[in-house]
Amino acid sequence: MPTTWGFYSDAGLTTPVSNGATLIDGETPVDRVIYFGSATAGKTLQAASLPGTDPITVSPADSAGGSGAAVTNIKLALSAGGLDSAVAGASLSVGTTLSSGAGGAVPIYVRTSQGALAVGIYNDLSLMTNGLTET
Repeated sequence: MPTTWGFYSDAGLTTPVSNGATLIDGETPVDRVIYFGSATAGKTLQAASLPGTDPITVSPADSAGGSGAAVTNIKLALSAGGLDSAVAGASLSVGTTLSSGAGGAVPIYVRTSQGALAVGIYNDLSLMTNGLTET
């Protein structure tokens, strides 16, 4: 079931991240912040598996099935400092219950590393969540 939650390029949740394009520019690693949240007032988000107990997770995903960039080119953390110890390709827990609105937006720090990739734009990587329920 679709939810109103999504990924945004700003903390005010006004500009959705439109695609999973990852720029490899030869200056990697590249760090950036995206925000996970819902601009719709009065909503709550929880994991569908065990609402309020199981974590809501965000994970890098590879839609190309092995061609292009890999999930191991991406690290996720809840702080800039957390990127240094984050495990490449691993999921990130963002809590068990989230509230909508800009005040409830979760900043997610993303580090992209070049590895063996050539300079270019890779459209095969994106972020996904586990199964969620919105009330």
